[in-house]
Amino acid sequence: MTLIYQTVVVFTVLGLLALLLRYFVGNDRRPVPDLDGTDFGLLSEVALVPTEEAANVLVRKLKQNGVKATRSRNAPYRVMVWPADVANARLVLKT
Repeated sequence: MTLIYQTVVVFTVLGLLALLLRYFVGNDRRPVPDLDGTDFGLLSEVALVPTEEAANVLVRKLKQNGVKATRSRNAPYRVMVWPADVANARLVLKT
């Protein structure tokens, strides 16, 4: 009798755990992923250049001046920074 009781308790706890996880984790309401490569999330574009080398030069210049920067993977290459760094990045790129 205790074996049946223990089995029922174990499966009940597992079922409740599965329901809780489904409720808190299972609702994926994110938008469709960006398949064309044009959505960069929170990053803001500060420059648009035609070649990868030019983008790398600008990113290196920004990083040397303390601005976290990255570039897109596809041409035309976008140099992007965090929104808080946009003003500093534009100032660095003007010089």
